[in-house]
Amino acid sequence: MSGAKATITVAGNTNLDIMVSGAAALPEPGTEAIVPGIDIRLGGSAGNLAVRCAGLGQQTILVSKVGEDASTRLVEQELALPGLQAVLVRDAGQPSGITVAVEAPGRDRAFISSLGAMAELTPQDVPAGALNTGTLVLAGYFLLPKLRGQAACELFASAHANGALTVLDTGWPSEGWTEDIRAEVRSVLGSVDLFLPNSDELAGLTGNPDPRAAALLLAEQTSTMVAAKLGAGGAGLALPDGTWLHTPARPVTPVDSTGAGDGFNAAFLACLARGDEPGQALAAAVRYATDLVATAPDHRGAVVLPEPLPL
Repeated sequence: MSGAKATITVAGNTNLDIMVSGAAALPEPGTEAIVPGIDIRLGGSAGNLAVRCAGLGQQTILVSKVGEDASTRLVEQELALPGLQAVLVRDAGQPSGITVAVEAPGRDRAFISSLGAMAELTPQDVPAGALNTGTLVLAGYFLLPKLRGQAACELFASAHANGALTVLDTGWPSEGWTEDIRAEVRSVLGSVDLFLPNSDELAGLTGNPDPRAAALLLAEQTSTMVAAKLGAGGAGLALPDGTWLHTPARPVTPVDSTGAGDGFNAAFLACLARGDEPGQALAAAVRYATDLVATAPDHRGAVVLPEPLPL
């Protein structure tokens, strides 16, 4: 496989995350609350995925739009990794995007985001060299207003012209899964080879809470391979021909579930890039993500991509 065809290009949202721990609710106006900790780290679906792909030894290109401010310099430092080429397109007229994530025991994490420069990312910002790739991923779709709908289709068409596998990771729409949003995403999936939703996103898109049935119908209707992340249930893969593959996650004691979804996505894509069959990639990605959940973040560098199981 040539170097270009082994490369994964990720286009989308990269920003700093401000992680607020132990905040079950916002303080009343005019008051102050003390929390156990506030951490600043690299965030964004695209940035996290690119870092994880590079950490698996995959040559990776990341394309994001940022402002000219202090947060950009911190992002650059976080992206200075072996195997990762960060193409950060500057927009001096916009600040960089920032996300505040609030988490507390017993409740789901909540996010407040400012899009900043990422709202201006267009297909024209993706260099031609980054499209000469084996895989093109558009990540953080709903946070990229100028890369939605037809613009996304144009980007995928350019990648297809170079023989790339096209991949979509949408996230959750801030306006909810309206009928217009569902129609928009389905129209884009016609240009996508692989869709990477979690079970909640899949249910929101299809209106069907059964991930197997929802993924199979979506794959049939769009001719797109659908890899559905099922949390503690592992992951399932629906192929356009009606095949359903499922790999359960082995029982583990969770240490930190943060990044498990990005880890699954990166492992699945890395396995496809090395030539694994989709079923082998699914099994390896579930094992890898499960290992991440059972490993403290500071030790995750030792978690390696499993070898493919025999067909």
